[in-house]
Amino acid sequence: MRHLLLILLVGCLNSARAGEAEQLLRQVRQAFQARDVWELTFEQQQVPRRGTDTLRVRGRLLACPDGAFRVDAEGLHLLSDGKSLWRWEDGGAQVLLERPGQSEDVLLPHQLLILVEERFRPLSLKSAGKQRKVMRLQPRSGSEFMREVVLTLRKEKGQWWPADVAFTDFSDTRMRFVVQRRQSWPDRASRRQELTFRLPAGMELIDLRSDKAGGGRP
Repeated sequence: MRHLLLILLVGCLNSARAGEAEQLLRQVRQAFQARDVWELTFEQQQVPRRGTDTLRVRGRLLACPDGAFRVDAEGLHLLSDGKSLWRWEDGGAQVLLERPGQSEDVLLPHQLLILVEERFRPLSLKSAGKQRKVMRLQPRSGSEFMREVVLTLRKEKGQWWPADVAFTDFSDTRMRFVVQRRQSWPDRASRRQELTFRLPAGMELIDLRSDKAGGGRP
């Protein structure tokens, strides 16, 4: 009887923590939707399976509640208006055009650094002090390209925000994304040009959308 009671208490405790975790993620979404554009600077850290050297890439993310975003990370660029996604590299010859979420293996930046509940569900939550909480996550799809996903949330001016997310990919490489700075504006007027696609000079546009054939301009 005592053993059964203990199981029931643990089950209730896990359910309560899962509910708290889901509530925290909802609060993040609400705070994100309260402003028209957000700018995050971040560092991507990569620890290879062999060797101890950590590779570091710094980047910037512009994100809007309607799905528009832009990422610039040391020569790699991603830009979306919420319906189309363009990606290219400095010095390259092509810009690839696809739909956001067209491939399950492509994780959109705001789904990793802001709206994590779009691709993950919480498994556990624990406190790491008054200003930090650690949440274990699981991909919502059956994809195996990410495992051991850990999200750290930090309280900033009374609001909880994703501050650090780490996972192991299909090659056993440990990836970590650390938010270094976060700021926002009530409208995107000052960022509108950065969120508008213009084909870089000398590059060809390759349309990979499933309902299009061939290349060229959309």
